[in-house]
Amino acid sequence: MPYVPAKEGLNEAFLDLDAHRLPMAEAPWRVGLTGTPGLRVVLLGWPPGFATVPHRHPRADEIFLVVEGRARFAIGDEPERTVGPGELAFARRGERHAIRVPDDGPGLVLLAAVAPNEDLPDETVE
Repeated sequence: MPYVPAKEGLNEAFLDLDAHRLPMAEAPWRVGLTGTPGLRVVLLGWPPGFATVPHRHPRADEIFLVVEGRARFAIGDEPERTVGPGELAFARRGERHAIRVPDDGPGLVLLAAVAPNEDLPDETVE
């Protein structure tokens, strides 16, 4: 997930996620919620069938909260798992992970946070 410069993050003390999400018809989309040196948080909208490439963040931890829809997460050596609304997934620094949105679902709204938020290439694609 790319770096979020401070000027591109909303960086507000309180946010209504529904007020900042885009319609699923426009997916894929990305809204930078927070961009500080220590943390980046983005709200993502991905259509059915969307998939990330397997990758790692060599200097950062990443956490995911499914807001709407379902996704298949592959993290480290764990078996692939379906994660739904209100569930968290966590990829530790250097741990391989990938996300896939099922073809037969409504799409996915996902909150992702990466710490730290460095303006460096921070994804190693596999």
